[in-house]
Amino acid sequence: MWARVVSGVIGIFMLFNALTWLFDPSQAATSLSMALLDGEGGNTQIGDFTSFFFTAGLMAIIGAYKNEHIWLYTTISLLGSAAIFRLSAGIFHNTDFLVSAIAFEIIASILLLVSARKMKADS
Repeated sequence: MWARVVSGVIGIFMLFNALTWLFDPSQAATSLSMALLDGEGGNTQIGDFTSFFFTAGLMAIIGAYKNEHIWLYTTISLLGSAAIFRLSAGIFHNTDFLVSAIAFEIIASILLLVSARKMKADS
């Protein structure tokens, strides 16, 4: 049961972020320490971030609802790779590290991996 709750809470958080990108993209950008771009850049920024958070959230919620670990791997992949690429941006391109986002992505990925393992063991 706890694995479903953890996955569902992470999914809800991700869907909330998708809705923020959809309805208040300036605030969503600010929450990630960036400015909302104008023109095509803004269109790409809103579209890509909304789809990232929507997909991550939806897959986590489906996994929680169906109690099937396989659905969680999409969210794990998205969050885990985001953390890796944020770290690589800092290391290879000398960008500032957005520590709060990296920490969330790593912690959420670990929690989802543990949840997926629990769901798999229970099935």
